[in-house]
Amino acid sequence: MATQTQTTLSDEVKTQYLRRLLLRAVPRLLHSRWAERARVTGYGSAEWRKFASLSAVTTALTEGVTPDNTSVTISTVTATPSFYGAYIQHTDELELTAYDPLLSNFSAILGEQAGLSVDTLVRNALLGSLTKQYAGGGTARNDINKTDDSIDYASFVKALSTLMAADALPVEGGQYIALIHPHSYATLMQDTQFTNTFQQASPRSDSTNPMRTGFMGSFVGVDIYVSSNVKEYEDAGNGAGSSGTKDVYVALMFGKEAYGVLGIGNLDPSEVDTGGMDAESLTGNQNIKPVDIIVKPLGSEGAGDPLNQRATTAWKTALDTQVLNSAWGIELEHANDFTDD
Repeated sequence: MATQTQTTLSDEVKTQYLRRLLLRAVPRLLHSRWAERARVTGYGSAEWRKFASLSAVTTALTEGVTPDNTSVTISTVTATPSFYGAYIQHTDELELTAYDPLLSNFSAILGEQAGLSVDTLVRNALLGSLTKQYAGGGTARNDINKTDDSIDYASFVKALSTLMAADALPVEGGQYIALIHPHSYATLMQDTQFTNTFQQASPRSDSTNPMRTGFMGSFVGVDIYVSSNVKEYEDAGNGAGSSGTKDVYVALMFGKEAYGVLGIGNLDPSEVDTGGMDAESLTGNQNIKPVDIIVKPLGSEGAGDPLNQRATTAWKTALDTQVLNSAWGIELEHANDFTDD
């Protein structure tokens, strides 16, 4: 990794008398928020135990006859966290001449990177492991096209009905959760059948700042959250390889205990996004600490840095994500208004 010096960060040098601090564009990091959480303190792995539901009893008891024993099916899902991390190295001269406090800024951007990394890892673990559905008449990703397979009221309700038929429990407040891309949200909001129903919904008191929390409202028993980190498969749809892009988007919808996240001790990213509802979002928040932030000051290398010239700021985390019940989560692949014809 390159060492940050006066040359690589010349705009940081304190020779500027007028400057602006620009906000960094950070997606809303939501994918791990509703996971079942576990933490390993020893042995490096853990497991979730699942008890299958029992079927209905439809046979009457016979007087004086003991019925057969009811058997219970128990399965396990094992998770073993892997380690992830990154660091920035800088020189003593940069630290002496930089206008901004380096440690604060480096910690902030590394915290943002850590949050994005964990959010992406959780998202990627879900993709391909939940129940697959396609909008419109699509039957595969390379069938999806804008004309016939854009996300709409019908595909949204179909995904919800699949969760209900699988007896998936709501996640919180009696609601299921949907994560969609901003492009897909824009498309839904131009579907009159969707918007007519959406407008009838009672506003929730915790939705006063949707641009910060990512919470855009409730619809037919589903809380809808928007994030630019929701998966987009570039050039994957019908006509891929021809002129223009045929991007396919994924909307995730799930109930309680659809998936779990496992960390290790203080390296557990316990909340990548405290976002929305009663807590703050990471978006725009410079005090991001979803993981361990590790600072090595100048001279900490000992004989390896005899002139105290190098220092580092780093983050590290341990994480594994496992789907606990694939029937309680839906991957709705679809096109939207931003998919080329």
